[in-house]
Amino acid sequence: MVGKSENGAIMDHATAWFVRIQSGEATAEDRAEHARWMSEPANLQEYMKVAALWSDFDVVGDPRKDNLQKTGRGNLLSRRGFLAGSATAIVAAGVVTASLPIAAWTADYSTGTGEQRVVKLADGSTASLDAETAIALDFTENARALRLIRGRVFFDVAKDPSRPFRVDAGDGSTTALGTRFAVHKWSDNVTIAVEESAVSVVASDRTSVIVRQGENVTYATGGGVGAIERIDADAETAWRRGKLIFENRPLGQVIADVNRYRSGMITMTDTALASMRVTGIFSIDNPDGVLDAITSALPVRAVYLSRYLVVLSSA
Repeated sequence: MVGKSENGAIMDHATAWFVRIQSGEATAEDRAEHARWMSEPANLQEYMKVAALWSDFDVVGDPRKDNLQKTGRGNLLSRRGFLAGSATAIVAAGVVTASLPIAAWTADYSTGTGEQRVVKLADGSTASLDAETAIALDFTENARALRLIRGRVFFDVAKDPSRPFRVDAGDGSTTALGTRFAVHKWSDNVTIAVEESAVSVVASDRTSVIVRQGENVTYATGGGVGAIERIDADAETAWRRGKLIFENRPLGQVIADVNRYRSGMITMTDTALASMRVTGIFSIDNPDGVLDAITSALPVRAVYLSRYLVVLSSA
């Protein structure tokens, strides 16, 4: 019997093989090795699962927009639509996780791909939403609480000492001690950057830290706060001016940014790629320019499985 960890390894290999074969760069030796690998029934079974799911993404287009599909028999949710737009459409043990329109259903304010929005809150604060962002509000007489469901928001907080201003994201929270700061939820991480004054950040393990002007910090879901870093505040909020500026940022965070401005999805077959560092200045109007720069500067290869789905793997 194949155990859970072994089955996951087979699925990872199946995904890697599928990307290699579909890339058009597979050699005769690669295809011979692939055939030998496929001769094992367990390998063949996982490979066919991966192939079927990738094919569904190709048919439905951008999985973030087309999660409700019509069939020829009326308004029914098709199998492909369900795979692409379900609450967590997962391909090959987490290689692809769709950004979900369902998240917006619980939001008070949200934006779509390439869309930004500035919201004036009831207390006089403003929330500048980046693309593919959703927030939910819970304002009471005693507190001002928001939940960042997805994406990134820059807050300019109105002073009200009697009602603390708190932003929950992931399983941690950020409380304003001043006015201007950004909260960015990407992958399983949350990054807080302070432009003015300071904030108090509490992670899921209840560790906490004060982040001051010109600093940022990241916490991971289920983990503690990381090291405080000095930042260029203008670079951190460049998206508000139509630019994406990365200064030694992890590739996983860069891809999360690019996916907000590009129809479809870019993902990775190898989680180790996420820690590679990227530096550059790009326009949000040309997200594919970031992709081109990544494949030129890093040992990374892009495989276009469809017009909407791009997979990055080690070169």
